Amino acid sequence: MHFKIAGLLMSALLLPSLSTAEFVYTGLDVSYVDVEFDSGPVNLNGDGYRFSGSMQINDQFFALGHWEEQSFDLGIDGTEYAFGAGYRHALSSTLDLIGTASYVHAEVDVAGFGFDDDGLGIGAGLRAQLASFLQVEASLNYVNLDSSGSDTSVDLLGRYYFTDRFAISLGTTLNSDVDTLSLGFRAEF
Repeated sequence: MHFKIAGLLMSALLLPSLSTAEFVYTGLDVSYVDVEFDSGPVNLNGDGYRFSGSMQINDQFFALGHWEEQSFDLGIDGTEYAFGAGYRHALSSTLDLIGTASYVHAEVDVAGFGFDDDGLGIGAGLRAQLASFLQVEASLNYVNLDSSGSDTSVDLLGRYYFTDRFAISLGTTLNSDVDTLSLGFRAEF
């Protein structure tokens, strides 16, 4: 049964839609982020905001970055920023294959005591135009921090375009320890 559902979803992504709009890779996103951290005996809830953006350099390459602030239970605060580059390859007029690489910096503050770590992140995914007003993205991401180790996550995102260049988005990030839900606004240029 799960294979049938997965097959139907992949068919929907690979079939051309009614829209022939080209993807835009220059834009800004502002999102509210809700985080649930569950690692064995440690369960924390938090929320915050994320600013992210990208700028298309040419037909295949774009620069990217984000900055995120979060506040958790027990007075724990977190900050993360990243910047890097991405590559897009059009599989069709409605489907792009995307690869990214970035430098990642993370900080945690617990009652005045700070900890920070740096590392590298890579990702690969698909971006699909399902209708003139609807895009979806799915990606697999890997981050390796110098002191904290590595982490792999799955990101899923949907965007509803209420004009040609403005959209609201709903996304989730899933991994073994952290589940994130985001609600955002996107402006494309």
